[in-house]
Amino acid sequence: MLIIWLKSISALVGLKGGLTVDLIVPISMIVLGVDFVVHSVHRYKEEIKEGYSPRDGLKIGLAGVLAALLLAMASDSIAFLSNLSSPIEAIIHFGFAAAIAVLSAFIILGIVAPITTMRIDELMQISGKQFKGKLHTSNRILGAIGVASATGSAVIILIAVNTLIGVITLLVAGLIFIGIPVTYLSMSNNKTQAKRQPVSKKLSSSPASHGLTSCVEKIVITATSHSPAVLVITAVVTALSVFFALKLEPTFDVKDFFDPKSDMVIGLNKVDEHVGDKGGEPGIAYIKGDLTDPNAIAAISDFIESLRDIDNVAERPSGEITIGLDVVNTLNIIMGNPIALTAIKDATGIAIEDKNEDLIPDTKKQIATAFTFARKNGVPGPGGNLILRPDQVRGAIYHSDGEESLTTIVFQIPGTRDQAVITKAGRAIRPILEDLESHPSISIARLTGSPFTREVQLSATTRTLYTSLPIAITAATILLIMTMRSFKYAIVTVIPIGLVVAWLYGIMQITGFSLNFVTAMIGAISIGVGIDYSIHMTERFREELKRNPSRVTAIRRASRGTGVALLASAASSIVGFVILGFAPMPMFASYGQLTATMIFLALIASLIILPCLLMFVTKESDAAGKELQIKLKTSRNEG
Repeated sequence: MLIIWLKSISALVGLKGGLTVDLIVPISMIVLGVDFVVHSVHRYKEEIKEGYSPRDGLKIGLAGVLAALLLAMASDSIAFLSNLSSPIEAIIHFGFAAAIAVLSAFIILGIVAPITTMRIDELMQISGKQFKGKLHTSNRILGAIGVASATGSAVIILIAVNTLIGVITLLVAGLIFIGIPVTYLSMSNNKTQAKRQPVSKKLSSSPASHGLTSCVEKIVITATSHSPAVLVITAVVTALSVFFALKLEPTFDVKDFFDPKSDMVIGLNKVDEHVGDKGGEPGIAYIKGDLTDPNAIAAISDFIESLRDIDNVAERPSGEITIGLDVVNTLNIIMGNPIALTAIKDATGIAIEDKNEDLIPDTKKQIATAFTFARKNGVPGPGGNLILRPDQVRGAIYHSDGEESLTTIVFQIPGTRDQAVITKAGRAIRPILEDLESHPSISIARLTGSPFTREVQLSATTRTLYTSLPIAITAATILLIMTMRSFKYAIVTVIPIGLVVAWLYGIMQITGFSLNFVTAMIGAISIGVGIDYSIHMTERFREELKRNPSRVTAIRRASRGTGVALLASAASSIVGFVILGFAPMPMFASYGQLTATMIFLALIASLIILPCLLMFVTKESDAAGKELQIKLKTSRNEG
């Protein structure tokens, strides 16, 4: 349902489909969706264990967690919308689509899911049947596996194969795992005509659940009891992470996006192996101006010759430095062919001369005449054959009457898999083009072509990362200050986000990951996940402070409730993304591996670092529960 909402709303607002909207956003939203449903349902289950009926448990539980869910939804949306500062259209669409997905996840998984769970629990209770024992446990496990498998398969089909088949699969899964059980329970209720009875006693936890709760509690309490050491170690690790993260450079390699065993990558390897430094990926110099000026043509010719002095530009086996036709070699072909010169003179009455023997006509009129003739008739050669066809000449010199002409100089750059090679070549070529652009007859002389376009995109991706992260963190901090009405708790809640981002990018640099379009977006996702986890822990701690006599008791109860929910949410997400990490396409594999790592780091920050920070900024006197107990004790003594 979440995927259907995302695709439908994205289509309504006009977001273009593509890698980000159709694949990356739906996969990413699994993390935040799981977080919403785990916290809402877990809080509901906590109240059920306290002895409340399903309906009352939902009211109390949802009331307790709704503020945190709303705050998480708002902060997540801000984090993703910060990507609107990017100049790259795909990243802008990612920000919009992710914000839509967060809102959809909040409604469907944060609100509808616990209501549905409550209704099923009610039906189970009033049916009069006993859902206990090994058989019931086995059925629950098999049902969970079935739901995960069916919905996971449906989502994959919906995203990657066929939308209609995916929707049908989802509907069938919903019918099998929700429709049929609910119908069965409703029919059982009608037959027994049982009345709903509130639960009158607390429900005991299973040994496994109790053990997990105790484990999380022990981790949090141990960390907070050694807060100074934990915070010092965190500061050292973060400083090292920032040091390595700043060394992370944007790079591009097809092996980062496609299977190394695919035909395309193997073909590129063969080309590199056999061509070597005699060829490479085409770079293009785009030149516009008055290309009938002999001095301008001479300046362009000098630019071409200067490319020979640049190490990162390939010289072809024939000795040429350029490939294809351009204004210079087209004129050279015309001037070196007496048959063509004679044909031009016979057709126009204008003799093309080259007194300085530089293979460039001596006057503007001669160059314009040569171009006009060749664009219409081609360049004739011996036996009446054309050396150059008219369309080839028109491709070399783009000209329209009354407007400036333009030409492209195409050269080859070997080894462009290494982004440093492209950067080095660009740094060497751009100053020469700037000198060429200063010529009076040339208005534009710029560098383009796939390697340099990619370089600009990677630079824009890096700038997006450097601008969107501060925007997201600043906006989230302002939002938290306004909603929490506490500067210290807002700052403490945001700190783990910065830690997660620093740790993640430091690990990326150490483990050899590159900064590209996909990995840069993980920064935005890490803010969303990190702030979710932090908000839930901080809000639960503040809530427990109002009901407990000490900070330690408050953090202990927060860890037993929200801490366990965080662990469950993180574990389910990590498993899914670890599986994605084994995908054959390196792009999805690296995305899965890094996202799983990021979720683990966010969990560490929220269960170990954040409790220490909360204890550090909270005074013992802030525990309102102590005053409450004193008042109760006083009232009892007076009574």
